[in-house]
Amino acid sequence: MAEPGAPVVAADEVPAYSAPTLDPTAPVAAPLEFYNAGAEDVDSGYAGSTRERQASTLPSSILNYRKENGRTYHSYGSTEHWGPNDEAAKDQQDLSHHFWTLLLEGQFYLAPIKPPKKVLDLGTGTGIWAIAMGDEFPEATIIGTDLSPIQPSWVPPNCHFEIDDFNKEYGRENSYDLVHTRELLGTIPNWVDFFKKAYAALEPGGWIDCTEPGIKLTSTHYALPATHPWAMWYNIFIAIDAKSGLAFDIAPRLKSAMQEAGFVNVVEKKTNVPIGKWPKDKRQKELGAWNQLRIDTGLRDFAERRLKTVMEWRNDEILVLVAKCRASVQDPREGLCHNIYHVYGQKPEKDL
Repeated sequence: MAEPGAPVVAADEVPAYSAPTLDPTAPVAAPLEFYNAGAEDVDSGYAGSTRERQASTLPSSILNYRKENGRTYHSYGSTEHWGPNDEAAKDQQDLSHHFWTLLLEGQFYLAPIKPPKKVLDLGTGTGIWAIAMGDEFPEATIIGTDLSPIQPSWVPPNCHFEIDDFNKEYGRENSYDLVHTRELLGTIPNWVDFFKKAYAALEPGGWIDCTEPGIKLTSTHYALPATHPWAMWYNIFIAIDAKSGLAFDIAPRLKSAMQEAGFVNVVEKKTNVPIGKWPKDKRQKELGAWNQLRIDTGLRDFAERRLKTVMEWRNDEILVLVAKCRASVQDPREGLCHNIYHVYGQKPEKDL
């Protein structure tokens, strides 16, 4: 295997890759709710101990996380996701939530629906977005789904979490007026099919609201040469896209995939966001600082599993690339930035 600094193999020169299929845990045929907000031991508007009691009844196959390179990963689901689910990963997700909220100036979504009544958060992770929505809209029902039961114990009484796989049929037809997704890049085999499932879950007139980061970094000062670590990073993940069939560079194609799935009134908001404290503008400097921290703390989480399983890199090669990319985002002279895509669309009032 070549060192990370060597030219990346072209995507059309690599053999086909078949992502491992995980055991879908047949006993869990339907979404499994492990926190019931209507339980009797709700205290001061929040529920806590119920969740621990119900989590203990989950099948062991869900709770027996996969262990790789000192990290843990989900064991339930049809697709092997790249993100770990341990404490370090949860901390990074919660930190990222602050960045996303700051970017939207305190809003939690951009779709023109106020207030929502029933919300589905696909790939909820730590549940931090769903919990914030539960606090913001106490009359709404918020449901977050994920492959791992890693959400906190104390949540608003209108917030529920379930074990479910968004890459499978989840049988929630005409149920929601808002479906939310964020940072699902590299986890979905077919985005049009994914949006069709969300379309079916929405009631007529309902909205889907998606946020994804672009993985191609640029500089405001100069064109990044092919040997720059972030140019290499982008080319590597394009190769991973081709080999795994799980697109990381999906953000620029969200709008077209959403339209192909049948959504109307689709709006794309593309925002160029700095990475680091190099901007002079106060708001841009704050955004850049949080974006740098988000990327800095998430680099290894994002890269490690795919570089090992798809590209067959060694640990030392992965660490070298991550270190070079981290050093680059920490250098204000680089003037790095990338595009963030917010895309939302509506299910027609009358089905087409």
